[in-house]
Amino acid sequence: MNLLPKNDWLDGEDLMGRLMNTFWDDRKMSVDIRDLDDHYEVKADLPGFEKSEISVRYNNEILSIDAEHTSEHEVKDDGRFVRRERSSSAFHRQFVVKSIDEERINAKFENGVLTLKLPKTDYEEKKGKAISID
Repeated sequence: MNLLPKNDWLDGEDLMGRLMNTFWDDRKMSVDIRDLDDHYEVKADLPGFEKSEISVRYNNEILSIDAEHTSEHEVKDDGRFVRRERSSSAFHRQFVVKSIDEERINAKFENGVLTLKLPKTDYEEKKGKAISID
């Protein structure tokens, strides 16, 4: 009964692993970070969220973006049947972003996109020091 060639994607475990990886990829918050001359620009896609459902923190050189959304939908049919559906979405992303002037961080949320401007501090790359080993 070996009439068809075996395809890698037909392996039970491999197929399930690929499906689950694709599922979780779809459930991640998409984030773009651009390194511009005087600041970093962060854009996070959060469609369906309200501004009040989003939290942004910068602490110890770690930028954290959290978003949590819960909705309920109730449908009644002739008074006897009630269907209540709930959905919940939560996202959390963290990034290490060094040398930021945290007092000047700017955030705006427009059309489902969170945009952050993280101004750089005056950072001078030092050459470091060679350390001799005794």
